[in-house]
Amino acid sequence: MPVQLRLNKKEQRIVDLLKDTGAMTPSQIAVQTLMVPSETYNALRRLEKDGYVIVRETPDSADGSMVVLTGEVRSALVKLS
Repeated sequence: MPVQLRLNKKEQRIVDLLKDTGAMTPSQIAVQTLMVPSETYNALRRLEKDGYVIVRETPDSADGSMVVLTGEVRSALVKLS
């Protein structure tokens, strides 16, 4: 049974993707979820504000950042999967 998080469909796609992949750049997330970059960035801002993801600055990334699930969310998803 999937974890019931208070997410819209776009946010849920991002969380599901990060659960499977670990860390990704915002551009990679946009490509994999078929969302335009502005939708992706808006969803990531909401997810970060609500404590679902961490956006880390990464100078090695073309985007300049990497996105990962918070430990709490990752643990909750793993326990219920």
